[in-house]
Amino acid sequence: MTVGVVLLVSAPTFAEANSKASSVETHRCTRSKDYCIVIRYTEASPHRVSLIIAHKVSGKKGHAYWARWTYRKSGGGSKVSGWKKSSWTGDNGGAPGVAVETLWGHSGQAGGPKLTKGTVCTQFKGSKQKACFWLD
Repeated sequence: MTVGVVLLVSAPTFAEANSKASSVETHRCTRSKDYCIVIRYTEASPHRVSLIIAHKVSGKKGHAYWARWTYRKSGGGSKVSGWKKSSWTGDNGGAPGVAVETLWGHSGQAGGPKLTKGTVCTQFKGSKQKACFWLD
């Protein structure tokens, strides 16, 4: 698997209340902030990832974008999702173009894949850049 250069800029982590358990949502973006990953998991089970979002800014309105997520376990082994079509989320405020994102999982629901210590990344088709998050 070919891997592009990954430069990460950490954004603040925040917790939000959930009726069953507190969930944590973590954002990481590439240095250019063109690509971001959002991971959601519960505090009770930090390796049970209920939501992964691939976010791209500066998209072109009307253009179809595709994204995938990858997971590389610490010490070996990897998993790659299939390409999934992105949804247009609206204007980017002051940034050029529009924002698009692709979601895997369900917001506000428990469950999802259990990922041990390793790296989860998102990537848009046609770009070598990946936004990544290290699961501890």
